Amino acid sequence: MASATRFDLDKTGKINLNTIYDRPDPCSYYQTLSNLDYQIPAVAEENFRAAIDGRRRSRETSQIVLLDVGSSYGVNAALLRHGVGLSDLFSLYSREKTKELSRSQLVTRDRKLFARMRTDRDMKVVGLDVAGEALDYAEEVGIIDAGLAVNLERMPPRVEDKELLADIDLVISTGAIGYVGVPTFSHILDSAKNSPWLVLFALRMFPMDEIATMLHSRGYIVYRQQGRTYRQRRFAGADERQEVLSRLAAMRIDPTGLEAEGWYHAELYFAWREGEAGPPPIDGLSPL
Repeated sequence: MASATRFDLDKTGKINLNTIYDRPDPCSYYQTLSNLDYQIPAVAEENFRAAIDGRRRSRETSQIVLLDVGSSYGVNAALLRHGVGLSDLFSLYSREKTKELSRSQLVTRDRKLFARMRTDRDMKVVGLDVAGEALDYAEEVGIIDAGLAVNLERMPPRVEDKELLADIDLVISTGAIGYVGVPTFSHILDSAKNSPWLVLFALRMFPMDEIATMLHSRGYIVYRQQGRTYRQRRFAGADERQEVLSRLAAMRIDPTGLEAEGWYHAELYFAWREGEAGPPPIDGLSPL
């Protein structure tokens, strides 16, 4: 059931969750998103894994470096590298299990937990986010290997950032589109030397046209998955629902059976360089 807590809307039309995205620990983040039935990382996971497997085959190595754009506290890394379920994260950071713990105690608990649960030793994950505290926590406890706390919409990567981006094999995102766009992905591709693949989930209210055009100009083929959308989370209330439906109406996108039922819905986009061998690793894709 969605939380009754009231939130202001940000410039995208979504509720402003800045107060939970960049705290010293992830407790408020997971507690709030649990109340909103947040689920996109879990429903996206099978597609990320298909792309990971395909990328490993294409490069003929088990070693792979992922860049998670908008990674926050490393939820995608927790699922993909450590085999932790999203419901497990909601439970781990619930009020009942964290109310008596200081940050240092949480760090100690989580460092041991994620070290023990890591299932993919050949995967390195770099998190990119403007939320430095969130990245610090995820890196400190070992959920991600490194964090880039930089706004690539406003500035180019620093020398040390480019070094982390150089070896990226796969770029993923479950919630950053709409907040980041062409500048961010251009800087990533400028820095990467391995022509990374991209698997990006974008809410239907956020057009992908400009990003797709930029990718095409760089020799990428861009695909959209047909006939399927992915629930991100419930609307927080009537104001958010009305704002989203108004934006979709202005874009002439029919919300029937999707957003009209009270949920954000995202679509999957996949991109790789022209000339890649074989069919794309994800089912149901059609080129844009």
